[in-house]
Amino acid sequence: MEPDFVPEQPAEIHFQIGEKAADRLGRIVDGNGLKAEQVRLARHETLVHQIPGAIRVALKPEMVKSQLKGKRPHGQVMANEAAIVGLSAGIAAEFIASHDVQVEIMQHIATDPGRGWGMKHFKLPLAVTRKEYCVVDECTKCGGLAAFACATCSKTGAVPCGNCNSGGMAACPVCFGAGQAEMPDGNRGPCTRCNTTGKVVCPTCQGACQLRCNKCAGKGSVSCTECDASGFWTHIYDVTLHAHGSFEVDRQQMPQDVQQVMDKLGVRQLATEEHAEIFRLMQEPTTAYLLVPYFAFLPLASVEFSIEGKVFPAGVAGLTGRIMGVDPLLDNIIKPGINALFKLSKGPLAAEALVDQACKYRVIRYALSGLAKHSKRYVYGQIIKEYPLVLSDKYAKAVVKYADVALLALSKGPRTKGLIVGTVVAAAISAAYFMTAAHAMVDNIFKQNGKPQFSVAGDAAIWLLSYVVAWLAIKIVAAGALKRMLPESVLSNEEKGLPAAGQQGKLALLTTLVPWVALAFFAVQKPGWVEAALKLLPH
Repeated sequence: MEPDFVPEQPAEIHFQIGEKAADRLGRIVDGNGLKAEQVRLARHETLVHQIPGAIRVALKPEMVKSQLKGKRPHGQVMANEAAIVGLSAGIAAEFIASHDVQVEIMQHIATDPGRGWGMKHFKLPLAVTRKEYCVVDECTKCGGLAAFACATCSKTGAVPCGNCNSGGMAACPVCFGAGQAEMPDGNRGPCTRCNTTGKVVCPTCQGACQLRCNKCAGKGSVSCTECDASGFWTHIYDVTLHAHGSFEVDRQQMPQDVQQVMDKLGVRQLATEEHAEIFRLMQEPTTAYLLVPYFAFLPLASVEFSIEGKVFPAGVAGLTGRIMGVDPLLDNIIKPGINALFKLSKGPLAAEALVDQACKYRVIRYALSGLAKHSKRYVYGQIIKEYPLVLSDKYAKAVVKYADVALLALSKGPRTKGLIVGTVVAAAISAAYFMTAAHAMVDNIFKQNGKPQFSVAGDAAIWLLSYVVAWLAIKIVAAGALKRMLPESVLSNEEKGLPAAGQQGKLALLTTLVPWVALAFFAVQKPGWVEAALKLLPH
């Protein structure tokens, strides 16, 4: 594949990162006591650094072994496995210079989103390098003889006759060895079958005293099943070279401060997030590896932003105009909004005016909106992500903390109403369980399954259900109240969620437990744990 065209000088876009950073900063501060157009670029000094890197690709053979019975050569016949290993290692140097191999490797690199820059280690099987070898060995079981001595007949091909004990004669089947047999008139007389000897020629071996060995079919040897009676094994070795590639940046040619910026942006992200302009040079094969060189133009700028007559020095990096360092300029600007949240947390006095004052700042509006539907940790993470550097960690935490307390203060009355409503509904659920046949049905189910001791779990599940209902009632009533109290610009219908239940959520544990216990004690059919508790009371 053709290398990239490399210009003699970086393009003009590299020297415009200061303006991009000013636009980015304007979008961040807009609506937070400032307007985007108030952010101006007062000064900038840009240097474009060249960062060298390369993918080093080595070819390593991988072998897949298989076996065939008999002498069945495949591919190139070799003396032994060691010879194949040695030959495979040697062909790596031969293939590294192959045009087809280089094309296959470069095509794989081209599929990478960063065109190879910062590419993770890869392992690529190269189909064009596949070779097949074989080694023909004697069968280790029969030693190449294709058969081995029959252990049953000791190589004789015959075994002793069991019917006559190798004597050749057997008891007469007519007189049963007595020599006399019963005559037609009922008397006994000489046996004509054996001529009164009581013995006849063994019908099993016909007097030969031995039989043919069934194990070896009378041959005295058994064919080797391991090698199909061939005496040989053929070992097949399917060898394919795999390209192992790894990307590295040449840090020795970079100043320390450039390395730090690169690591902060991310080596991989220089390409995938287009912070740098990447160029690939012509690949360079050696006897040991294929080198695919790169270099990147990374612009870094030292700038000064002017905001309302104040100057804020900053560092900017990358074609996207990423601000790498600037004073947290939003801290003092949003301080009045944080103070309004603090006053809101102290009571409802002038609540409407304080809400309006706090909601003048976009970051505070976001915090209020987020906390109405998400946890404090989630909202804090989103604010840090949305306002990098321009808002200190201290002030980000303060925004979240006081926004949360302000919401709880604004919704204290509604949450109390929600607690009352939720407790009433929870009591109704407990009454519907204990004062009807529902409890008896649940109790019988556990008894029928042989686990009556677990019936208390069913009772506890009813309390848990009643608590969840009360907890949700608190949050739903609070959400409705906040929707009326807060400006439309704060609460978004796009996100789903409910505000925190606050202290009333904890009180619901008690207010739902009390009626649950009381109704269990007054039930007609009292639960087992209630009866056990009553027995402990003094009479």
